[in-house]
Amino acid sequence: MNLERFIDLLDAYGADLDHWPQSEQAAATTLLSVQPEAREAQRRAAMVDALLLRAPLPGIEPSDALRQRVLAQVAALPAAQSQPGAGWRVQVLEAVALLFPTGRSLPQFAALALALAIGVSAGFANIGQFDAQETDLVTVQIASAAPLLLTEE
Repeated sequence: MNLERFIDLLDAYGADLDHWPQSEQAAATTLLSVQPEAREAQRRAAMVDALLLRAPLPGIEPSDALRQRVLAQVAALPAAQSQPGAGWRVQVLEAVALLFPTGRSLPQFAALALALAIGVSAGFANIGQFDAQETDLVTVQIASAAPLLLTEE
């Protein structure tokens, strides 16, 4: 550790080496033992620390306007957020709100619809390539998944 690094750490963590990161303490102790400038810098930092400890803290209270804004935001929260067992429709609406936080969802929905249309059309384009046995297998798979997709919580 050099003196410049030592002074930077003094400014950040104060004169008490116990408040410093563990990885820096041994190097700082070594530097203090061999360099008088480091000891003087630590002495000055200890004086600043003592002044800061004696200084009264200002009494900071939030303004009434801030308090009212926070309470209004809490009151405006949807009731569904406080209900952990809400239905799937509420969960879908919350997910959509997270995906489109600005409220301008038309371009995003258009992009999603386009992606869905491309996927569906690509799927239908490959249907003619199946033989009858593979088509029956796809029908059975879709039919067996349908009850899972239609159930509500």
